[in-house]
Amino acid sequence: MEKDIQNQGAQAARNGWSLFDCPYLRAQQMPGHTGEPISEWRAKVAAWEAGWKMEVESWLGRSQPPAVVRDTPVLH
Repeated sequence: MEKDIQNQGAQAARNGWSLFDCPYLRAQQMPGHTGEPISEWRAKVAAWEAGWKMEVESWLGRSQPPAVVRDTPVLH
């Protein structure tokens, strides 16, 4: 599951989302609403952010970042 969440984070970066658009930071995805353990929620946030950051870092050294169109974040 962690790899899927990382892929979602990377796709979000390609879509032009910011790091703060992580869907797991929305109230309805937080442990107080989902009932999941905080450690599991934190692991999801970390995986999404890792995927997002890896994607953004892959753009370094290019003359310009890839063309992105900002999409509206979609909750999973």
